[in-house]
Amino acid sequence: MRKLVESIQIITRFAREIGNRTKLIVDFNFPNQKSEEIIEEKLTLLNSLMYMTLIDSVSFLYEYQNILGVKTEKNYKERIIITKAINKPLISRITEWKDLRDLRNNLLAHNLRKGKNGIFIFNIERLDFNAPRTLNDIFLLSNLIQFATETINSEFEKEIETFESNTAKDLKKNNRILSKDDVSKITADLLNKANMIKKKYNRNYSFTINKIIDWNKV
Repeated sequence: MRKLVESIQIITRFAREIGNRTKLIVDFNFPNQKSEEIIEEKLTLLNSLMYMTLIDSVSFLYEYQNILGVKTEKNYKERIIITKAINKPLISRITEWKDLRDLRNNLLAHNLRKGKNGIFIFNIERLDFNAPRTLNDIFLLSNLIQFATETINSEFEKEIETFESNTAKDLKKNNRILSKDDVSKITADLLNKANMIKKKYNRNYSFTINKIIDWNKV
């Protein structure tokens, strides 16, 4: 059961994140704004929501196609076959975006370079990828992933509940979580070291992190 539920948890995690991002796109009213009005921080936010959705969708597909029912316990295989049969129209539509993986691998998840020669790409939106490009594409992609995941969770609802109940007691507390004071101290220490190195090389330019983060709001 462990392999099955772990795979479902991974799929569900990607689906949940994708769903939350598309909701945020709507909550921030991006669909009703003109493209030329979306600049600076707003554009960064929108790009982050869209690009991470595309990145996670590839991870979702990989787990769905290569792990669930392939590397999970054999006694669930027949039910997974039925589940995937139900989901086939949904997943098939996603895979019609033939360049989705290339877009993720060559540009979004790596370094904005395309091909073996590493050609620099500045404007992703102008590239001719057969992949989701518009907000409506992102909404369709998200909807298909949500419905496919709902099928899986409905089919294996009891297995998920049993597994989570049995493993809840094994969770351990994370002692490596940074506090606000930790962040301030570590940042100050590292900036002090960097400033000392700048003096060594006779450089007098300054760091501007306070212009990026308003620590009074943290």
